[in-house]
Amino acid sequence: METLLQHAVFPPWVGGFYAKAGINGKKILVLGESHYCDDCEDCGSPNNKCNITQKIIEDYLAYKNGEKEFASWMNTFTRFTNVFFGKQCDDATIKHFWNSVVFYSYVQKSLHGPREAPSKEMFRDSETAFFEALNTFKPDIVFAWGGRLWNMLPDNGYWGKNYIIDEQGGKLYFYKIKTKDIPVYRVYHPSTSYFNYDCSKYLQRVMIEITQ
Repeated sequence: METLLQHAVFPPWVGGFYAKAGINGKKILVLGESHYCDDCEDCGSPNNKCNITQKIIEDYLAYKNGEKEFASWMNTFTRFTNVFFGKQCDDATIKHFWNSVVFYSYVQKSLHGPREAPSKEMFRDSETAFFEALNTFKPDIVFAWGGRLWNMLPDNGYWGKNYIIDEQGGKLYFYKIKTKDIPVYRVYHPSTSYFNYDCSKYLQRVMIEITQ
């Protein structure tokens, strides 16, 4: 599947099993907020593609294969997988999960550091690429990491009739694309202590809800 979207500066990671299998037969797009890295003169221009999103998952999987040293940011991806399945997963399960999903970073311009927040303009300027990703990959569900990202997502969708309420007040929000309506569900960012095994039952309820 083509991963170089026309409007995306940071092409997403697309797992090799995504198109045919997904997770339990469902295609999942994991949506992060932003990246930070050294400034590029033309960062934010679709003509200046950067593979940082892909490299993050490649490096993480290389670590799980024993081919790369551990870095603290990798805990985010392990934690998301563990909570998603509601258990401490072995490396084989973790590798299979990330090889079965799309990982996409919403903001299409890099930040200066981990404590910097994207501006409203950065979110606004990233909308076209986001909808291009939805139309290209046609996920069955999007899991959006963090309240700030959730609050800055485009508001041109609609709320689902069946709310899935959790301690975050989370519920399904839908975006219409040409072929389907795609639900988006907010989760705490996996790097925070709020994202724990108490969240697992809500993630599984979401997966059940989208099959109905």
